[in-house]
Amino acid sequence: PRVRFFHWLAHLDRCWTADRLARRGLQHPACCPLCDQAPETLRHLLLACPFSRQVWYEILSWLRVPCNPPDSEPSTNT
Repeated sequence: PRVRFFHWLAHLDRCWTADRLARRGLQHPACCPLCDQAPETLRHLLLACPFSRQVWYEILSWLRVPCNPPDSEPSTNT
């Protein structure tokens, strides 16, 4: 249930990341606390952060899923 709830929040872009805190005028870190390389957005935290990409790699390897970690770029269907 917690994973489904998080997925629902992430899908609706309702997670309290730095970009969302900034929109509300609340204090927030300037960069991602995991990599300190880019602004903290939901897309960055889940897909683009080097730390997160390593976690995805480890999970997929542990599950023996023969695929690459999720791509940080949105797919474009033309």
